[in-house]
Amino acid sequence: MIPAVATISSHSALQILKGARDEGLRTILLCLREREELYARFNLADRVIPINSVEDLLDKKVQSELLKENSVLVPHGTLISGGKLEEFERSFEPKVLGNKYIFRWEYDRNLKDKLLQESGLNVPRKLKSHTEISGPVIAKLPGAEGGRGYFIAKSPKDFEEKVIAVRKKGLLKKGEEDKIFIQEYIIGVTLYPHYFYSPLSHKVELLGCDRRYETSIDGLGRIGAKDQLDLDIIPTFRVIGNTPMVLRESLLMDIFSSGDGFVAASKRLVKPGSVGPFCLEMICDEEGKLFTFEFSGRIVAGTNLFISGSPYSDLIFGEPMSMGRRIAREIKKAAELGELDKVVT
Repeated sequence: MIPAVATISSHSALQILKGARDEGLRTILLCLREREELYARFNLADRVIPINSVEDLLDKKVQSELLKENSVLVPHGTLISGGKLEEFERSFEPKVLGNKYIFRWEYDRNLKDKLLQESGLNVPRKLKSHTEISGPVIAKLPGAEGGRGYFIAKSPKDFEEKVIAVRKKGLLKKGEEDKIFIQEYIIGVTLYPHYFYSPLSHKVELLGCDRRYETSIDGLGRIGAKDQLDLDIIPTFRVIGNTPMVLRESLLMDIFSSGDGFVAASKRLVKPGSVGPFCLEMICDEEGKLFTFEFSGRIVAGTNLFISGSPYSDLIFGEPMSMGRRIAREIKKAAELGELDKVVT
């Protein structure tokens, strides 16, 4: 029996539902009550299960409904940002597309850094303390969602002053200063390639690439340098949208090599490894060298740009292929082959 596809009502839910529909799969939306009207406008869910919060996934009644529907949950960023991932690993009984054990490695910045290092990627240097700052760094707040509260500092004093400012904004709790992740800031162009690893074909596919539009760091470009200084703004990196990117063809060898390295390392460190969609968050410097500063072990919101496919997915499939549809096709094929266990945990 081919499973139904279930997902939470946020992030990339619309393309996940549409992709499942395109592949002829039944769709289930775990819908936050205040969003029911929004998702009803698109009419992509065959069944809606109302929930009050992401934590309701741990509710036995919700899980029972998903099990009755023979569903596979497709996770996205909202699940990761909610925390309680160890409890999710232990207590969530329905099938999850991909490796649910890698989400904790994504959430924990030290585990994330370990996996990226093990992948053989160029990773910006991690600082143990703000007293080590001797050049530009990016400071990432604990639990920050979509870059909210991130800031750049250039010295220990600059760091201390900005910590006070973000605390006043309510973005950092007192006593959490030691949890700030400090990383060397690489000057270059950010890029976010969207990968899919199939354990059925043992291939890493590139399905698209995007850049993130972040406020206020991108908005500052519309203000003159003198006015920026007068305003004394601390720029942050909260993501508000995405723009498509097509890479120089000469970069693709390094892009694929990075994806292959990540998949191989994940198989060693967090079995069964990366399965299905993932993203490596990169910067390309002026020498054309790629640095990977983050990863997402599931579908990313930048894939929403390519609901009708990207130049890369068109080269592979020759038909409209979003990441949501690619996920659904993998689930369907695995079920038909009797190998669903290879693509779910």
